[in-house]
Amino acid sequence: MMKRYWAGQLQMLADIDKLCREHDIKWFAEYGTLIGTVRHGGYIPWDDDFDICMLRDDYERFFEIARKELPSVYIILTLNDIENEYNNFLGRIVNSHAIDCSKEHLDLFSGCPYTVGVDIFPMDGVYNDAEKEKERQERVRRIITAHDAISEKDSLGEYTNEIESLLIDVEKENNVHFHRGKKLLHEMEVLIDKIFMECPVSEADNVALMPFYLKYGNHIFPKKYFQSSIDMKFENTMLKVSAYYDRILSSNYGNYMEIHKSGGMHEYPIYISQENLLKEKLGHNPYRYTLDTNELLNSVKRYMGRMLMPVQEKEKMTIVFLPCRVKLWNTLEGLWRKYKSEGHEVHVLPINYYDCDYTGKVGEMHDERALFPDYLGAEDCEKFDYAGIHPDKIVIQVPYDAWNTAFTVHEFFYSGNLLNVTDELIYVPCYDIDDPVDDDDKACRCIEILAEQPAVVNADKVLLKSEKQRELYLKKLIGLTGEETRAFWEQKIEVSDFAAEQESDIDTFTSDEGEWNEFLGKYEGRKVVVYYFSISTLMEYGEKAVDKFERALQIFSEHTDRMTVLFVPQDYLTANLDIVDGTVRKRYIAFVDKVKDTEGCIYDEENRSLQFIDRWNGYYGDSGVVARKCVDMKIPVMLEDVNV
Repeated sequence: MMKRYWAGQLQMLADIDKLCREHDIKWFAEYGTLIGTVRHGGYIPWDDDFDICMLRDDYERFFEIARKELPSVYIILTLNDIENEYNNFLGRIVNSHAIDCSKEHLDLFSGCPYTVGVDIFPMDGVYNDAEKEKERQERVRRIITAHDAISEKDSLGEYTNEIESLLIDVEKENNVHFHRGKKLLHEMEVLIDKIFMECPVSEADNVALMPFYLKYGNHIFPKKYFQSSIDMKFENTMLKVSAYYDRILSSNYGNYMEIHKSGGMHEYPIYISQENLLKEKLGHNPYRYTLDTNELLNSVKRYMGRMLMPVQEKEKMTIVFLPCRVKLWNTLEGLWRKYKSEGHEVHVLPINYYDCDYTGKVGEMHDERALFPDYLGAEDCEKFDYAGIHPDKIVIQVPYDAWNTAFTVHEFFYSGNLLNVTDELIYVPCYDIDDPVDDDDKACRCIEILAEQPAVVNADKVLLKSEKQRELYLKKLIGLTGEETRAFWEQKIEVSDFAAEQESDIDTFTSDEGEWNEFLGKYEGRKVVVYYFSISTLMEYGEKAVDKFERALQIFSEHTDRMTVLFVPQDYLTANLDIVDGTVRKRYIAFVDKVKDTEGCIYDEENRSLQFIDRWNGYYGDSGVVARKCVDMKIPVMLEDVNV
């Protein structure tokens, strides 16, 4: 469902961007969306909102035009929309007022029935005159103080004399009159927003997101950061990003390359309240598995039967593993090795899987049997005599049965059906999820969703990799079925050392060695260090950045007898060199020529080396997607500091 929600946002963004291009309106990716673009090349996996920003003039013009020209399916929300009781200081485009399960809506927004939105933040001018800016801030803070005091009251008609006196002072200071009553708070919010935009962007050197700037003193930047943009890859599209993205992110988040999965300004996932509302109304969730009482009853009966007539453990058992995709095998590797070492007859039967979509339409079949390493002896899943052999144990790793709208398997391999052809069905989750760092970690919610799946209900044993995950499974399942079921779930769900991620001979990504050697040419066989530099560094530091590049080249050139250095300019740097200051551009081009003439160095202007990341021995340079990939692939990374 999260991917459906993301896809709905990208559809909305396409329409927003089209309107902006037609009317020469500038917009920029911001906040979590900007981090995702720079660090992940798409959505942060645990993020679910979409943020862009505009300078105030463009912001006002955008919403004026959007009301007339955006497709009629969209609802436009700004502070002026008093009829919608909208009170945010940012604008928002949403695709519906409520859950919409109609086929037309689902087809338009990739199968997502929930309200999808894009947040648009206005950036306002900051007075160059410090005293004038200070007076503006103090004035708006007094209004906010009065607003917050009133909003905390149970009744708008019961003001204390102190609040009323404060209101009168605010009215006099700003030459306005507020109507006492239901519209009071909204009138105050409109005034606050008016003061936010008091300094025209055209007259300011700096711009800020005012609510954050006033509260925390941050989210303020030189206006030049938002005068031009570059296109950066985001999932299957391109986003508008400030060329000064590194400075923006560093200012907002510090070390934005550091992973944090907690926090956020709303519940996670963003549509959870709608999901719960739909489940409450229908009695189940039609878009993902909701615990089935009949399946639970059958599982309890099977459990009681095994308690009364325990299955006698054999010295040598027949055990069948039913992996699905080769990249998910690692979670089964440890258990497979255990059973093999104990001398059991073990069969690995990769299940064919099929593409499918949210309508239930089944597409292409995938048979990955040949991709599994030879030592597993993978067999044909369709030729094995399950009923005749009746394996002592069957091990599965896909929890969804019919409830996955990305890929599916033949119904014979659903967990409820496999119970008929084995004495013990064991489920090991195919996703190797990190343990949550705290109760606010978004992994908690993901694990809870994985706990409520058919395989968990139907299997005789569920093997998890940690006690923390077991606690979350138990909390979720006992919460759904009642405290009296605790003993049932506690015996079913275990922690196993063999369920953790294991090393195997399966490489999720291996580049072609011959092509790599061809790329290196005369430097074949040497260790390779990559020096990666970005448009953001060049824009932010100018000639100082080129000085750094030249110092790095000098140091590297002193060691090229022992290694090869790949100089890799960010693709966005090469594509946007025309926006760089003329003097800086000339110096950069001269630097590139020097690299090309330096023995032991390769200048990779076309970024060909990015397809061989697995063969790099070290990374030096700027933050971003490439650095993140190196970290994930356990390649040593050192981030550049221009000031050193």
